[in-house]
Amino acid sequence: MAGKINSDDLERYSIRLGDALDEQMRRVMSPDDRKSDKPLRRFSIREMADLCIGMKYNTLRSHLKTLKGLPSGRMEPGNKKTYALEEIHEIQRALFQAGKLPDGTQPWRLPGEETAKILVYNLKGGVAKSTLVANCAEVLAARGYRVLVCDLDPQASVSDLFDVRADLDNVPSIYDVLRYESADDGPVPAHQAIAATYFPNIDILPGSIALTEFEYETAQAAASGVPFYQRLQEKLAPIEDSYDVIIFDTPPHMSFCVITAVYAASGMIIPLSAGMLDVVSLEKFLELASSTLRSIENVVPEKKFDFLRFVLTRYQPSDPAQLQLSSFLRHTLGEAMLRTDLLSSTAIADAGNTMNPLLEVDPSEFTRKTYDRIAESVIGISLEIEQEIMAARGRKSSVREVA
Repeated sequence: MAGKINSDDLERYSIRLGDALDEQMRRVMSPDDRKSDKPLRRFSIREMADLCIGMKYNTLRSHLKTLKGLPSGRMEPGNKKTYALEEIHEIQRALFQAGKLPDGTQPWRLPGEETAKILVYNLKGGVAKSTLVANCAEVLAARGYRVLVCDLDPQASVSDLFDVRADLDNVPSIYDVLRYESADDGPVPAHQAIAATYFPNIDILPGSIALTEFEYETAQAAASGVPFYQRLQEKLAPIEDSYDVIIFDTPPHMSFCVITAVYAASGMIIPLSAGMLDVVSLEKFLELASSTLRSIENVVPEKKFDFLRFVLTRYQPSDPAQLQLSSFLRHTLGEAMLRTDLLSSTAIADAGNTMNPLLEVDPSEFTRKTYDRIAESVIGISLEIEQEIMAARGRKSSVREVA
């Protein structure tokens, strides 16, 4: 009969799995040691026009030929020109300065506008929160927004996707920003914990398993009368003006950390998997979320969100049951549902296996139909979120549409 299991056995399995994962990632990333050592893929003129700038392809080609001083890109085999994302952003700024893009559609904040703080929130696990955060962050960043991803999940999945591993690399995390003063140590300023990523325009406040300590510390502080609702907002305030959008990735459980994010956020996205059990869980979650928000409103009556939207994830429109469920949700929730769903796709699954959000994957790795289908889904969701950001800013001009 096998012996009894204790903590040493669990630790041994953890170490064994961690070593195996490191070896697997080294094989996947070879000849580089880490994902962030690889250069980000380059983008075609078509992608620049459709995704990044929102301009007709032929119009953009004409501007690239006639406007002086623009990056020239790099000619690839097959007479195809590509551009680094940094070059695309330089071109975008030049087009705005030359009046070639409509005034009022600039992704950066104008004077008097506030940073959009978006909470991706659902207590149900497996609804693609981290996938949604990473992919939408990259689309918004590609379109010129300065994005800060704030990983509030102790599992730190979205931090792993951006190859920022606070626990393994011994660098500060969001916990070090949120922690309370103690006899031995205290919190660090947010700017010291923010890490630049390999993706232009995206920084991250990485998650950490130490966030579990924040729950214990906050319970003690709250019992002593120390308020905690405003903690995340207060810690981010000094760096907020450096970004156009802050996106909070949250854990699949209620916590003090989640409550501080609810307080700090100005908009909320609730992802929902296409299954009846998930819909049943959503009803319970919304009741709990309402109670959480009401407790905040009791302290700060003026607390309001600019927008609240639901998005269906892992959706297969070819499945009759899921199609029926989608119709039910759209009838019940109305305009609160995003028009675009996050489709279930081999492109997303394969990209997840290699720890790459969609924009990091070369489209040639999939059939054109497969890639275009999921790209339309991911970009469509991001554009709807962008529209909410612009509406909250009070912009009269519409969002630059994908051509």
